[in-house]
Amino acid sequence: MSTCTVCQIDSKKHSKKLWELHTQVTICEFCSKSSGDHSEELWEMHERTVKVAKSKTRHKKLWTMQIGFGPRCPALLDDDFSYDANMNMAEWLKPVYMSCTECGLYLGSIETDHADMLGGMCLECFMKATDLTGLGYGE
Repeated sequence: MSTCTVCQIDSKKHSKKLWELHTQVTICEFCSKSSGDHSEELWEMHERTVKVAKSKTRHKKLWTMQIGFGPRCPALLDDDFSYDANMNMAEWLKPVYMSCTECGLYLGSIETDHADMLGGMCLECFMKATDLTGLGYGE
């Protein structure tokens, strides 16, 4: 019997992929947190978000940007950016965001951190889906 050093649970209760995530420290491309801070489902959601964003552009290198005083987020260069044209790269970065599975709006940092528990939904759609609007939240 071996106990996971990340979540203190018996290794037999982990899936093979989750055990690998917890034993080898890998940094998430989307949120820059370690693999130990993710559930298996959250890791796959973040991974899929970056993969889809990369598939829509010819530039595959992931950058980090910060808009105002907000959190740092992953970004990709716009397709119209050209290295030969002496352009400022920072002006051509497009942020990579997760979208709500229901309404399609972009998720905030709290929603992306807990996307596995919220089913990939924004808080508003989650409250509607779980009928939490009658508890003083939302509307």
